[in-house]
Amino acid sequence: MSNNSLIARIQASLELLEAHQSSARVLADSIRGNGKALEAMPYVLIKEMEDMAMDLDIVQWQDEDGFLPELGPIFIRVRDWLSKLPRDV
Repeated sequence: MSNNSLIARIQASLELLEAHQSSARVLADSIRGNGKALEAMPYVLIKEMEDMAMDLDIVQWQDEDGFLPELGPIFIRVRDWLSKLPRDV
């Protein structure tokens, strides 16, 4: 599968979460699963991917415990990360 297709899957999961039609866990799983399949990934982006997925796990746990997690900064981080990913030419 091409990098563009994998990135599109992550973007779709992000948009669903932003529209409150999905959970942080779904986005975390999408970032992990699709992110690991991306080709030509620099280590710094892999590390950032793992950190974001863990932050999303924590957000999910907060939500399950009845707290209202702050998603705005995470949305910004994910969009910034997506803009740095290697694309197909």
